[in-house]
Amino acid sequence: MREVGLLAAALVLAPFFVYVLLDPQAGMEKMIESVARISKVTLLPVLALCSASGLRWWLRYKRPHATLDCAQAVDSIVESDASYCLLLRTFGGDGKVLLPTHPRMGLWSPALTLEQVTARALSHHGMRTYTLVDAAVRHSPPGPVYLRSTEESWREHIGALVGKATHIVLLLAPGREMRESLAWEIELIRCSGLQHRVTILFPPCGRKGRYHPTHLTARANAERILEMLELSSVDVPAAAEQMHRALAVRILGHEDDGRRVSHVLDVASTVLTRRGIIGTKVYDGALSLLLRPPLVPPDKVR
Repeated sequence: MREVGLLAAALVLAPFFVYVLLDPQAGMEKMIESVARISKVTLLPVLALCSASGLRWWLRYKRPHATLDCAQAVDSIVESDASYCLLLRTFGGDGKVLLPTHPRMGLWSPALTLEQVTARALSHHGMRTYTLVDAAVRHSPPGPVYLRSTEESWREHIGALVGKATHIVLLLAPGREMRESLAWEIELIRCSGLQHRVTILFPPCGRKGRYHPTHLTARANAERILEMLELSSVDVPAAAEQMHRALAVRILGHEDDGRRVSHVLDVASTVLTRRGIIGTKVYDGALSLLLRPPLVPPDKVR
């Protein structure tokens, strides 16, 4: 919105500067009269610009969808044979990361949240994405299927969903420390032996060639997650260097002849350019990691 305000101000003030440059000796009355005539020409573009900008922000999200009651929906989700993705997020970071769909268009590009980009990537392969929200949230933007749960029962619901999820995506919000709830979910994954289903999704590491400092918090959280998951054959300090400009980190499992499982990391990163902006297309490429079949079938890794 700042760019629109500056452009609108420039259009409004342009007649004054133009007139002064063309006729600096003119009297005040004549200047006001001439500026009024010129302003009539610039007023319409200013109004159109402001209206288009407001409409763009108003239509950023499509019509909200009603959330589902977790207590009623979880059983049918778990009992179904359909594959699904479970999205786990840092509390308070919902919908905070916006990605332009057309980076070159800048402000005028429609934007999607990182949750929406994740759900869209998986929907192309017929897979739904589920995530939990507070029981008070009755409507949410389209993207993942939001399941509302009470504070007393969310652990029970997460436990049921984690066990049957084909993919488990840990979405790290920028600049937010790990909460106790997310740490509990990570410990649940470790105890269930489901590390090979996990993908860690980072916020953008920067834009227009500048590294964003909030990405450091997400990277520190990712390092802690890798340590908590107790991955075999993974050097966490070395992995930290690879995650400097990471978009997504997929954990893969490999079972040898002795039925011992070793883990490897597949890191998708981006290169910051001076004029580039990280948009949905960049994340679509990184999220293709989610859709590849695991090295070890889920029913063979314990």
